[in-house]
Amino acid sequence: MASPLEDELGDILQKARDGRNWSQKDLAQAVGISVSDIVRAERYEWIPAEDQVAAMAAALNLDAATLWAIAQDRYVPEPVEADPGFDMTCLEVFMGAYPVKCYLATCPETGESAVVDTGANPEALIKTVREKNVRVTHILLTHNHPDHAWGLGKLDAEFQCPAWVGANEPKPGGSHDLRRAQEGDTLTVGRMTVDVLSTPGHTAGGVSYKINRTVFSGDCIFAGSMGRANSSWQDLFESITTRLLSFPEDTRLLPGHGPATTVGGEKTHNPFFRGRC
Repeated sequence: MASPLEDELGDILQKARDGRNWSQKDLAQAVGISVSDIVRAERYEWIPAEDQVAAMAAALNLDAATLWAIAQDRYVPEPVEADPGFDMTCLEVFMGAYPVKCYLATCPETGESAVVDTGANPEALIKTVREKNVRVTHILLTHNHPDHAWGLGKLDAEFQCPAWVGANEPKPGGSHDLRRAQEGDTLTVGRMTVDVLSTPGHTAGGVSYKINRTVFSGDCIFAGSMGRANSSWQDLFESITTRLLSFPEDTRLLPGHGPATTVGGEKTHNPFFRGRC
């Protein structure tokens, strides 16, 4: 069964308002409802009627039908089949009560592996690596937020391998051999090729990593939504529309939170992007 969506209606409304640089009052005035109702919707305390959701979608440049489906809990991504080009393990670990995903990508011919993001429980990842009897040669960070890079020191001590982070990302602590990744770089893990994609916006130096027909996208895009634009909303939107959603529709998108999805699934079901790329 797919995990629940990372974002609900309230999260999407907040992120869409950020894209227009609108306050809750601005949205309330645009759709003709009270500010208190906008507050309740964004706190998950109230689901507006369908016509109200449609009005919000029109005001915020969102697709009304897909936004309503999410408001009604009717969108769940189709199960994503494993990529035949490599072996992949997804671990859902927790930072406090907050679930975070990290990944182990393994070359089936050599056993060499890459960790994509550390999660917030490096011990769980180390245990998995030992059980699978594989050799980690790369640690690939999509960005340096604590829920994605907090365990770097313990993984560095265990695996004694280089770590990569985006060229424009603040330096995370914990690596004895930290390297910078940028658009166009290619890394080799066993016989796997890892392409670096520059996907800023959530953070200034955010990157994604593509192996075969799979993209490890960090907090850039979520099923049915987009990440929070801590750095630049426009950069994040363009990272998704011009980079991630430019790949073939069967390309897998593996985010840092929520269920896996595909390029085609997000073009069809994501209210930010349906009909816009």
